[in-house]
Amino acid sequence: MASLVHVSPADLLDPDQAAAYAGVEPVTIRQWKHRGLLAPAIPGDGHRTRHLYAKPDLDRVKRDFAQARQARA
Repeated sequence: MASLVHVSPADLLDPDQAAAYAGVEPVTIRQWKHRGLLAPAIPGDGHRTRHLYAKPDLDRVKRDFAQARQARA
């Protein structure tokens, strides 16, 4: 997970924004979270506030998936 010291507020995205940024569907963000591949930089309470994800974390997960896909080819 990205250190919040190195993340600007503009780099924090709610799940829908994170999905758009990563080029995936929102369900994929939830799956990555449940699989332990992506942790929210700021956890929401599940009721009133949503999780916020950091762009550097999304970039890391996308890069890891691209490398895994490349290794399988």
